[in-house]
Parts: sequence; structure tokens; C-alpha cells
Amino acid sequence: MSYNENLVSDILDEEQVRTLNEILNLMIPPSEDGKMPGAADVGLLTYIQNENNEQWIQEGLIKIIEESHNNYGQELSALSSSIQMELIDNLRRKFLQFFKHLTTLVMQCYYQHDDVLVKIGLEARPPFPEGYRIVEGDLTLLEPVYLRGKIYRE
Repeated sequence: MSYNENLVSDILDEEQVRTLNEILNLMIPPSEDGKMPGAADVGLLTYIQNENNEQWIQEGLIKIIEESHNNYGQELSALSSSIQMELIDNLRRKFLQFFKHLTTLVMQCYYQHDDVLVKIGLEARPPFPEGYRIVEGDLTLLEPVYLRGKIYRE
């Protein structure tokens, strides 16, 4: 069971979740040794839910599921990986905006995930230098800006 399956009962049905997970793992498969997670394992749907734009993904998945059933008589997750790739390659042109948007979100989500950052040799923290940590609520740090005075035109 993928990370996404725990979070989507109110947005996507089970077949849509399976289809999305197959597409995500076609985009970024988990490593064979299990050290690197696949795209389906990094919480994409939580990321999408936080952006409040999950309707487009449901609409796209419905179209992909229809194509899979119409062309192969079964859902995408039941097809062999070579047939899955063939189907998705053919649909990429037809649903260009869906795949373009999905790819962008997958890259953003995947390369922000702590497990991925650690596995590629980065620390799982914000990218700015460690020396620039600011104590939350310490407004005295703004004093030099305040003392500088107004520097804008009326």
C-alpha cells in the first residue's frame, strides 16, 4: 500500500488511487534496492490537497481510466508495465495539460521530501545556510530596518 492510499478516500476512489500510483511510479519508480522511494511514496496527494486543486487530478484520472478500459478492457494497474508505458505515452499528447501539471507537482513534491533529500546527500532542512536561522518572534532583529527610516516615495 502506497502512502497516497491512506489519504484519499474523500477525493479519489480506489481505482483512481491505483491508477495515480501506477502513473507516479512510471514517472519516478522506486529503486530496486528499496533505498530511494518512488513518486507514489512521497505524499503527493497531501501536497495537492494543500494546494487546494485536487479536482483537476480526479478529472484527468477519470479520462485515463476510461482510455484503459476502452483500449485494454481493464484498469491501468492490472496492465503490464510495458503496456502501461505505451498507454501513457499515447495519452501524453491527448492530455498534455494534465501530464504537464502532474509532472511539475511530482518534481516539486518529490524533491522536497525528507527521505529523498537524505538519499541524495542533502540535509532534510530548508536550503538556506544553517547560520541564518532566525529565532521566531524576535522582533528586535527588525530594529535596523526601523531605524533606517522611510526609504520609499509617497
